[in-house]
Amino acid sequence: VDEKQYQMEKSIAKIEVLSAEIDKLASEITTLNGEIADLSAKITGLEKESADAQKVRDEEHAVYLEKEADAAGAIDACERAIAALKESKSDLGGKAELEALVQVRTVARTALALSTQMSLSDGQVRTLSAIAGSQPGKAYESTYHSNDIIATIEDLLTRFKGIKEALDQQEFDANAMHDKKQLSLKNEIKFAEQEKAEKIALAEAKREEKEAKEGDKAQETKNRNADKSFQDVLVTECQEKAQLWDQRSATRAAE
Repeated sequence: VDEKQYQMEKSIAKIEVLSAEIDKLASEITTLNGEIADLSAKITGLEKESADAQKVRDEEHAVYLEKEADAAGAIDACERAIAALKESKSDLGGKAELEALVQVRTVARTALALSTQMSLSDGQVRTLSAIAGSQPGKAYESTYHSNDIIATIEDLLTRFKGIKEALDQQEFDANAMHDKKQLSLKNEIKFAEQEKAEKIALAEAKREEKEAKEGDKAQETKNRNADKSFQDVLVTECQEKAQLWDQRSATRAAE
């Protein structure tokens, strides 16, 4: 009986230790699951931020392409106009003059469309407006043959080149900043995924450890219950024998 009592006390102590360890593991698993959920939400947020940033960059790039095409076209028109003007000087009233008019009007209309970006003077705006609406004839010739028309176009050419250079630089800077941000987000996502994977593995290991300890606890509880049942049987037998002994002793004493 004493041996069984000792074994039961050992089992009770072991079960208490196992219960505490199981509770601790359960708490740690709950904490890890919460952290895993937080990391999942963080990853989703970072991926959305990256996708949103890419969408904005794509839209900005599309605007740049449109503006760059306008500037490049304006530069080409200026260069064609200057060449046509110089060629027409020796062919007044001929085909070269008509070609020059077409090119100059193209430049004038383009410059007027982009006037807010070019800081044109009132005089330049008036001159360009007259050129844009001019037709071959006396009114055209008075405008077309003004001494400063080529200088005006050359000035516009310089301005258009400046606009294009500024657009190119802005696009380069915006793209560099975007790439830097995307790399940072990519690294954040990578580190968050690594941390998430580590916590998932740790949570799984703790679940396995918890299940093992629950198995040990169940077995220890079973052993303790078996020892208690055996002890109860022994106690009952001892009590019955003691009672029987007392009865016999009383019978002998009565004789």
